[in-house]
Amino acid sequence: MAKDFLTAFLGNKNRARIVRIFTLSPLEAFTVESAAKRANVPIVSTVKEIRDLEEIGVLKKGKITITLANNSKRVIRAKQQKKNTWLFNQDFKYARPLSSFVHEIDPVRHREIVDTLKRSGRVVAIILSGSFMGDPTRPVDIIVAGDPLNEGRLERAIRTLEPQFGREIRYAVFSTPEFRYRLTIQDRLLRDTLDYPHLILLDKMQLL
Repeated sequence: MAKDFLTAFLGNKNRARIVRIFTLSPLEAFTVESAAKRANVPIVSTVKEIRDLEEIGVLKKGKITITLANNSKRVIRAKQQKKNTWLFNQDFKYARPLSSFVHEIDPVRHREIVDTLKRSGRVVAIILSGSFMGDPTRPVDIIVAGDPLNEGRLERAIRTLEPQFGREIRYAVFSTPEFRYRLTIQDRLLRDTLDYPHLILLDKMQLL
């Protein structure tokens, strides 16, 4: 089977990446620029794919919610926006089967995540949570522990994974001593991760 079945199936890498970011983040509105950045697709190609997907009903014009100084929220609708946004059209006739199809053929590639994150240094623990487990309400998607770790390299490693999984990846990083301490005191972030569905990809020091 092809490494990226969605690309092979559609015969178009750019379309596969654009479809993926919208279906895996169905409530998020993207500008052309933000979609291009998230999917790692050139602007010109992003414009074409968004236009084609909107034409067949997969995408629709979106709206942006902004938080004002007094913490109230204001919805900026499509006609009021300086830049157009689009989001996955959940009223599309085939929205549910399309979303299920993309999720089913695009499972998390665990080995790839571990190998990519290991480029940042001596990683001793990796935990998947949040969006990787279908629960974006969790505080983070990935927790990484280790030392020494180069945080710049880790940031770049995380960003290289985002286009493949079609979403922004929220992460937390700890040194091994800090991670061990936070486990001991039942740190809230770790508790809110470990008390809910999660997946331990790496635990070299048997900390978990």
